[in-house]
Amino acid sequence: MTTRHFFVLIAGVIAISWAAPLIRLAEPAPALAIAALRLVFAAPPMVAVALARRERGHGPLSRRDGALLLLSAVALAAHFAFWVVSVQRTSILASVVLVTMQPLFVAVGAWLFLRERPTRAVMLGIALGVVGATLLVGAGASDAGTLSGNVFALVGGVMSSVYLVIGRGVRRRLSTATYGAVVYSLTAAILLGLGLATSTPLVGLAGSSYVFILLLALVPQLVGHNAMNWALGSLSAAVVAVAILGEPVGSALIAVVLLHEVPTPFEALGGAVVLAGVYVALRGERAEGARRGRAATEMAGPIEV
Repeated sequence: MTTRHFFVLIAGVIAISWAAPLIRLAEPAPALAIAALRLVFAAPPMVAVALARRERGHGPLSRRDGALLLLSAVALAAHFAFWVVSVQRTSILASVVLVTMQPLFVAVGAWLFLRERPTRAVMLGIALGVVGATLLVGAGASDAGTLSGNVFALVGGVMSSVYLVIGRGVRRRLSTATYGAVVYSLTAAILLGLGLATSTPLVGLAGSSYVFILLLALVPQLVGHNAMNWALGSLSAAVVAVAILGEPVGSALIAVVLLHEVPTPFEALGGAVVLAGVYVALRGERAEGARRGRAATEMAGPIEV
């Protein structure tokens, strides 16, 4: 992993850390309206970029790729639908921690379907991240988070894992802009359809709600998710998922300033363990990449002139 990949991942984590606070600030807008409008605002810029660059990926899409893109959109729509409800029903800390406990599912999914066996460093990073996330959940247990909100966050994490694993497979054949344009558009259509089917109001909301939803589309979605999608083109799904474990820490810090939710020392400990897991996994992946590069050079042998 290059320095460029590292900084893109860091920028992506910072951007997605704004998601939960912005969702809370967008209330009292309905959860499904927030999820749908987030993608409605985010999809057009991605389509414009893809069309401007005339990107068509690396060849014609097969039926299998088309099915995977649709499945990716369904998973992303489910992730947003469940998670936004979770943020509105439980504490930001508990919701973000539970939804980011996805490396367990990502590592297994990538191993089974993409034949990407996690390195020891990635597995250690996942273990540390999960331990830190568990500490954070334990620290927030006294916040009276509702059971339904916590369950919805966990389901949202599973759906996000499916989205990441599929993205890792399809991104090998599509550019970031094309992948984002297709998946975001399909996700927006799915969420809009759910909104109409459930008579969820999408217009007539408070002006401040639209402002915060627009910010939600610009920062966590277009900056954060695109950074992750770009990273998926070169890094394993498990490593990207471990990096996302930094989101609870970022969200907690933002919540201190905007929502006056001050973490306890126990929560701070959990956040430190999460960051340790991110560092171990990313450093291990970088070392593994360097080792493979040296091995390839040695196999090639000296160049004869």
